[in-house]
Amino acid sequence: MILTVTLNPSMDSIYFTDTFSIGAMNRCNNPVKAVGGKGINASRTAAILGSRVQAIGVLAGENGKLIQTHLETEHFDSFFLTIPGESRNAVTIMDQAKNQTEIVELGPEITDTTAKEILQKIITLTTSEKEVTTIAVCGSANTKNEQLYKNYLEEIQASLGNSIKVLTDLSGIQLKNVLTGPVKPYFIKPNIQEFSELIGQPLKQKKDVIPYLSHELLDNVPFVLISCGSLGALARVNNQLFDITIPQIEVVNPTGSGDATVGGIAYGLDQHFSIEETLRYAMACGMSNALEKKVGFVTMTNVLALKNQINIVKIKNI
Repeated sequence: MILTVTLNPSMDSIYFTDTFSIGAMNRCNNPVKAVGGKGINASRTAAILGSRVQAIGVLAGENGKLIQTHLETEHFDSFFLTIPGESRNAVTIMDQAKNQTEIVELGPEITDTTAKEILQKIITLTTSEKEVTTIAVCGSANTKNEQLYKNYLEEIQASLGNSIKVLTDLSGIQLKNVLTGPVKPYFIKPNIQEFSELIGQPLKQKKDVIPYLSHELLDNVPFVLISCGSLGALARVNNQLFDITIPQIEVVNPTGSGDATVGGIAYGLDQHFSIEETLRYAMACGMSNALEKKVGFVTMTNVLALKNQINIVKIKNI
């Protein structure tokens, strides 16, 4: 069983238009709407693949009620705490040239009280559900506490030990604080730009990333996946490096592809697949999502077809 944590879910609206001009009237068809947020998208992906998934998070205001209604149609269980404020909207505009423009609201503030309530729910559910193999902590949080996720990892380990793998899909200061804390996540998945910002180096190509996969910030993180867009990805699992190449596809909407990748990782770990098979599922999920207008959505047909076209090469030990 997989447990996901999303402290900033959203109501996503994706507009597809031939052209988009700033400062002008833009007409387009009605949007594709879906509940989003990194953990929600990862939950949806893992549930479609076949894992049992429990999503935990927060909802606020009228938008939160709308999100809750949509969550009731999903193929995963959910517990969302109602808090003051208003759950966010996220708008994506995809034009014919595949330019992606996003407008994303901050969402409701996560106070220390709310953060503690969610943490307690994570621990309670994991303790009562003996089948939990993986906890995925995903996405942003509108909080003044830059140590929030670092504290989560420490409390989860103190309460649950090391038997459950904790995955994080974070960026910015929250990711950096997690990596400099005493308790490391089992898995992280920055993209190449996020990794560049994390280590303070201008990384542009896959080959630029390889020397930094032994960076001190990654010490004691067993599983690191650096996504590199159409170039595929690089992974470091313990001391082994993998170069992952993917087939070319006709991208429809890349929004949520990274989240779907995390869902694929969680699924592979939950099913106790080999590392290579887990990576194949993860990358196939990211591509399958990019073939859809929906966000955080994959089809088994596409995932199974794509995963057989993914090439994984062991490149060296570090």
